[in-house]
Amino acid sequence: MNLTKIMHERLPKEVISLLREIGELSSQRGLTVYAVGGFVRDLLLGVPTLDIDVVVEGNGIAFSKELAQLWGTGLTIHERFLTATLHWAQHPETSFARPYAHTLARLDIATARKESYPQPAVLPEVEPATILDDLWRRDFSINAMAVCLSPDRFGELIDPTNGHEDLKRGIIRVLHEKSFVDDPTRIFRAVRYEQRFGFAIERETLKLICQARDESLLTKLSRDRIKHELWRIFREREPAKPIERLRQLGILAIVAPELKLTPRRIVWLKRTNRWLHWFSEKFPEKVLEREWALLMSLLSDKSAIELFCQRYQLSEREKEIGIVLLKAAKRRTPKRPSGWVRWLNPLPLEAALTLAGMRAAVEDKNWQRYFLEWRWARPDVTGDDLKTQGISGRAIAIGLQAALAAKLDKNADCDEQLKIALRKARQVQRQRL
Repeated sequence: MNLTKIMHERLPKEVISLLREIGELSSQRGLTVYAVGGFVRDLLLGVPTLDIDVVVEGNGIAFSKELAQLWGTGLTIHERFLTATLHWAQHPETSFARPYAHTLARLDIATARKESYPQPAVLPEVEPATILDDLWRRDFSINAMAVCLSPDRFGELIDPTNGHEDLKRGIIRVLHEKSFVDDPTRIFRAVRYEQRFGFAIERETLKLICQARDESLLTKLSRDRIKHELWRIFREREPAKPIERLRQLGILAIVAPELKLTPRRIVWLKRTNRWLHWFSEKFPEKVLEREWALLMSLLSDKSAIELFCQRYQLSEREKEIGIVLLKAAKRRTPKRPSGWVRWLNPLPLEAALTLAGMRAAVEDKNWQRYFLEWRWARPDVTGDDLKTQGISGRAIAIGLQAALAAKLDKNADCDEQLKIALRKARQVQRQRL
């Protein structure tokens, strides 16, 4: 089967040019290269991704160095795993020398390899191999397909494990019975793919997952590896689905018993997820720790927060965010804009968005106004304005708070704000005398 027509229909022309250039250069060097894994899977599903993995039959690291020099990209090499990543600089003034910079952020290149696991749940040892060896070492049949990029075979589908057929059937199937013994993190990935695509985990694969669970193989994983997989689940478009599936399979109780998936908290998780997407659309420049925002909706008390943070070595800041959220959640929703500001502005954005998910749907106009307007509002008077009137110390901050409240609640102009700020500040100063 040849996918050239599908590739031209579903991929940007810049990506086609990149893949052809890679294939032509490799052919000149006597190498054969393939696009592999999720890129091929998503291409066949009609949801193509720009997350491209390339496998080289030959020295992948040497080939990646040559590409990096040719395209003027950054390069990160992982010698132990025979892989490298090309990074495109995102600077318009230099992109003329990097023809794919506006299309791709990175490109992963690996030597075709096979793996051996010295013991269960540890990282594998790898050695160079053929493309067929490389595909058979992968997690699931739907990720074990490749597309040849050589000029004379461009677009040829390599599918030794019948992954294309499994895509049509909508099933997630491992390639051998020790798959979850070698790498129990594949359990998380099986659930992610099942829920993302609306597939079903194949019966024997499900049996192997339950067997791995019952044999405590998940406890052999490092906390970092489990955390990495949990965080990837919370980056899914609809994280409630895989999280609920992990609970159903008895996995969540092993890796994160602190998370409570009551019906109400599932609603909170879904709404928090929608608020995060809404906020990111409105403020794309704002960087959010969305995984922690979502997790906080499932942590019911201070003890759960502390235990989860300890389990996965989260920062003191993350723990404190969770605790201040608990305190804020006990308060009633204010009626005046100034009350919203006093209530929510002390919270980091992640906590405020989690609280939004706990209180309201994303269509709620007051919550929208808070994130769009009230959180960023400032009084039209400044501390210097108050200092010139003899105000000092803590009274300045209190005066400015009063000015902002007048602006938000009464639409007071600058002169009126100054009068209110001075009145409040002087009252504070008199109380301190």
